Amino acid sequence: MIFSSLKFLIFWIFNLFLGKKFKFNTPLAFGAIGLIFYSFQGIINFSALFFVFLISYIYLLLNKYLIIFILLALLPLFLFKYLSILTFLIPNSEIINFFVNHPIPPGLSFTTFSAIALLISIKQRVFKNLDYKKIIGYLFFFPQLIAGPIVMPNYLIPQLSSLPKIYLKNFQLGFFIFTIGIILKILVADSISEYIDPIFKDLEKNSFKDILVSIILFSQQIFFDFNGYTLMAIGIALSLGIKLPENFNAPYLATSVSDFWRRWHITLSNWIRDYIYIPLGGSKCSNIKNYTNILIAMIVSGIWHGYGIAFILWGFFHGIIIVGEKFFNINLDYKILKIFLTYLTVTILWSFFRINSIDDWLIIINKFNFIEFLSIKVFFIFFLTFILNFLQKFLTIKSLEIIYKKLNSTITVNVSILIVLFCIILSSGSSQKFIYFNF
Repeated sequence: MIFSSLKFLIFWIFNLFLGKKFKFNTPLAFGAIGLIFYSFQGIINFSALFFVFLISYIYLLLNKYLIIFILLALLPLFLFKYLSILTFLIPNSEIINFFVNHPIPPGLSFTTFSAIALLISIKQRVFKNLDYKKIIGYLFFFPQLIAGPIVMPNYLIPQLSSLPKIYLKNFQLGFFIFTIGIILKILVADSISEYIDPIFKDLEKNSFKDILVSIILFSQQIFFDFNGYTLMAIGIALSLGIKLPENFNAPYLATSVSDFWRRWHITLSNWIRDYIYIPLGGSKCSNIKNYTNILIAMIVSGIWHGYGIAFILWGFFHGIIIVGEKFFNINLDYKILKIFLTYLTVTILWSFFRINSIDDWLIIINKFNFIEFLSIKVFFIFFLTFILNFLQKFLTIKSLEIIYKKLNSTITVNVSILIVLFCIILSSGSSQKFIYFNF
């Protein structure tokens, strides 16, 4: 009863502002649903996102002082995510402690990056007839609001400006892709989490062998968790007639770390390339400047994921390895060997995301045991995950569309419904938190 009354009130407010009957299939509706979702998470979370929208809309009206407005758009992200830097200087500040102790609003990082791309697009006068409705629709398009993919304005806004009718075939395909996503999240990622979380919570009580296995499995968890969310978002959007960009393309089959970043979190890589790497000079400069640009871009990627030395080191080491690949230009003869070495490197570096305490690192170092390092269990788990990585090529949007076309749509939809219900029941209505909610 309360929910029905609230829903009626929301639609009444829409009617009041629009001055006509509310239509679901509009940019304002898509964005408003995202904002409504955040209104249930508290006024602070809602205000942080709404502030980003206001900054974007005011800049649309003025089209001046781009740098100032970019800094203003970054302000909420700085307050909630990075203000803890100042606790060393002002340890007892109530304002600083408020933001430090308040959870980071989910989706703030993605919304902020989208807003910066929008501000630059406005400066370049990419769009005509851009208004607040399209800005809300772009920034808060609810399927990808929390964890991406980060959609460029020139990709999403034109789709929002000419929304198609919601066709049954799009809905069925979208629901199939959504189902694959929830399988990856609930049945795979969460199952891995059940095994490795107890080990990471108490490293002291676990053997070096078990810790190594957990680090290997974490690389699988973070892929299936994030790619699962992305497929769910793409599936929901497709059901509404909107195509979101591919965000993963079999990243663990990459033949180099450079290649990995063309396959992993593709939309973030493109954002870093377009708004950090290229403005710094990209590759159209001296080798030393190019290598510096790569390092800066990767460190920014690390800082975007979180504040702390672990994230900075993660970005720095990725940058160093990419620079090394370009400088030495080593070309191994066997592709399988290149895939193996890249996956090993990436897996080791993922540990910075899971073990970010110096004390925890010291525990692992003190537990180092060469015999356990070469144990059959560690070898078997790494070899098994390496082989299973080759199935990732079937998890791209193009591959899933091909698979779907070969299936009977009616049977596929019915089976998908049963699978989704099973996953909901299995997770007791609430699964493990998405890993990228933390970033």
